[in-house]
Amino acid sequence: MINDFLRKYQEELISDKIQLKEDMDLLETKINEENKFLSLLEESNESYFKEFTPRDINAKNNAKAAEVKLILEDLNNQMNIKNQKMKFYDGRLVEINALLTNTAVINRPSMDNNISSNTNNDGNASSDLKNSLSNIKDYVIFDPYRAKIELEKIISGL
Repeated sequence: MINDFLRKYQEELISDKIQLKEDMDLLETKINEENKFLSLLEESNESYFKEFTPRDINAKNNAKAAEVKLILEDLNNQMNIKNQKMKFYDGRLVEINALLTNTAVINRPSMDNNISSNTNNDGNASSDLKNSLSNIKDYVIFDPYRAKIELEKIISGL
């Protein structure tokens, strides 16, 4: 029951992490675009005759460049917040993986007994083997190391 809850929570965290990664990619693209636009504005402001002109040549470009700098500062702050959320998700996922592997260690003897006792009954052995393999299929995505251990356990039980 606890393992089911942890797996569901793990799946939610993974989906949230994927969504956050997509948001971070979009934000990174926006930051790159704004940086390129700012560099274009700054290049257009560099005129060879600027020193000889008594007034501001590109006042509109200077105002737009200041506006883009504020936008960039806001986007960078958003990226920092998203990086902190990503670290939170990574930490939680590591904790959940550790909890799932620890609870699996506690539950392993009963699973070993089920496999060894059911290998005596030919009818139930194939269905239990299928169930064990389908559980391992789920582990492959989230915890490959655990899937390998479970597979080795089934092979040694045969």
